[in-house]
Amino acid sequence: MNAAFFAQNRARFFDRMADRSIAVFFSGHFRRDTNDQLAYPFSVERNFYYLTGIDRDGFQLILWKNGSQRIAQLFISPVDEHYEKWQARMLRVEEAQVLSGIDQVLYAYQFEGEFAKKVFSPAVCENVYLFTNIAEMHEPDTVAQAFAHRIARRYPSLRILNSLPIMIELRNPKSPEEIEMTAKAVNLAGEAVQHVMKLMQPGIWEYQIKAHYSHYLHMQGSAPRFRSVIAAAKNATILHYNDANYQCQDGDMVLMDVGAMHNWYVSDITRTVPINGKFTPKQRQVYDIVYEALDIALGTIRVGISEDVVNDAIKKHYAQALKALGLISDDRDVAKYYFHGSGHPIGLDLHDLRDADKMITENCVHTVEPGLYIAEWGMGVRIEDNVVVTSAGIQNLSAHVPKRAEDVENFMK
Repeated sequence: MNAAFFAQNRARFFDRMADRSIAVFFSGHFRRDTNDQLAYPFSVERNFYYLTGIDRDGFQLILWKNGSQRIAQLFISPVDEHYEKWQARMLRVEEAQVLSGIDQVLYAYQFEGEFAKKVFSPAVCENVYLFTNIAEMHEPDTVAQAFAHRIARRYPSLRILNSLPIMIELRNPKSPEEIEMTAKAVNLAGEAVQHVMKLMQPGIWEYQIKAHYSHYLHMQGSAPRFRSVIAAAKNATILHYNDANYQCQDGDMVLMDVGAMHNWYVSDITRTVPINGKFTPKQRQVYDIVYEALDIALGTIRVGISEDVVNDAIKKHYAQALKALGLISDDRDVAKYYFHGSGHPIGLDLHDLRDADKMITENCVHTVEPGLYIAEWGMGVRIEDNVVVTSAGIQNLSAHVPKRAEDVENFMK
């Protein structure tokens, strides 16, 4: 990724902005861990990164459009020698210019003054774009939400618009550079999964599997993007299980829902494997049903349809299979054993931006992840691939990670 990529992203945002408007993006801040002096690892606000290529805390970006004028200003923290002695080297103006391709790099203490200037000069500004997405009422305000409260009081004539619709339009289809970054993240996760599969044996603890996975990624300069789900036996019937305190027994299956990062782009794959390297007949029966569901979903997903169409194809298959197993008699009861969607977009976010209709767009990168969770049998199976969807078909980025039952068993020998 280079400055030209981020400059192009800004140009595309400018194209979609209304005239006489300001868009503001915040990089975010560290959060402290209770009374500990150490902050949580910083995770940059992804739209800020998409538009600047910079992942430092406490920065701001202004995009200002007035007629033919299009001005981008980046605001960074002044260099603090005391901070640099204790924490890390800070970004200099020249470095920020090179990374982002933005000429006007100022300091964070200048941000509010520059914003105020643009509200009334040279013409009256009509709109300010701020990004907000999913949030429950009990959650604290984001930096953008807190800023919205302030400018609503200070400048009541300004109309506050959500930049979410523009960012969905920009970020959902992936550029070749973004697909390359995601493919690298998929390869990292796939290699780590295969590394762990070779270490599987009865007696290993879930937390040890998780540690082996994480260690492999860190040795490659990557890291898990989310809390890895390592769920053995009946724990695999809990969709986002995270305790990891079970010791695997001979005859168990282990579900691994894991991801990796490369330049903030993420992967999200799932494999379910027998701890001893061999599926029991009952496990194989359920596993093959899920594998067939994955095959159906991969054959159904295409540009221009909703994820719900893919999910309906999965549920139709499950209705027949679960009836044959004697687990259900009514198609509606599929929901007892399969209760999530067919997949979701991935990119800079694990669940990347998408519209309310969940439409699949040209060049999006999508997960496909059918599962079955049979609590009364103490087993859960999910198989998840990451695919690029184009009008010419799909490219399965994770196809090389063993998933057919025979391939899993042969790999684990």
